[in-house]
Amino acid sequence: MMRVLLILSVIVAAGAGTLFAQTHSSEVESLSAIIGAADAGEQISRGKYLALVGNCAGCHTARGGIAFAGGRAIETPFGSVASSNLTSDAKTGLGNWTPDDFWRAMHFGKSKSGRLLYPAFPYPNYTKVARADSDALFAYFKTLPPIVQANREHALRFPYNNQFLLAIWRALYFRPGVFQPEAKQSAEWNRGAYLVQGLVTATLAMLAGTSWVASTRKTILPEA
Repeated sequence: MMRVLLILSVIVAAGAGTLFAQTHSSEVESLSAIIGAADAGEQISRGKYLALVGNCAGCHTARGGIAFAGGRAIETPFGSVASSNLTSDAKTGLGNWTPDDFWRAMHFGKSKSGRLLYPAFPYPNYTKVARADSDALFAYFKTLPPIVQANREHALRFPYNNQFLLAIWRALYFRPGVFQPEAKQSAEWNRGAYLVQGLVTATLAMLAGTSWVASTRKTILPEA
């Protein structure tokens, strides 16, 4: 009899242990999901803030068009460049892009396909944007309603529409980089400088159609 009771006790204890483990695991998973959702929400909010700072809609919205759907023609001394669709549409926007694809465009000036981007999309400035902020921008753009609007072709005059010449320009004038804070300045000053150098100045130049390689350097190609 004692042996039967001992066996039953072991079975009950094992069952209770299994139930506790399952319940605890479920609670951990639920907590992780809540934390993950909160983190994602914070990332999207930060991305929205950065998009406002950089006035992304200003460049990526055609006159009278839908916000962020692209199609705005930006005039430069070398012809016009057309802004791209930043909405979550899979065919004409960023729907099939990954954070790595977006980072490649921001930091290295290359599209998802590997095509070299003209610096009218001012990646010589955007290259200073940190990876975490690039990911936040992308997370926000992925929340935008999908708008089907095919990207227009640039209308740059020869030879400025030549990818080979663009590659030469990049070799001469572009280096991926990061923001370098001033040690003598405050954290607030450096934060402001980071936003201005990485986002604000680039957007102002793009809207004006004068986004050259750098304001103090002469180049043969427009930044697009």
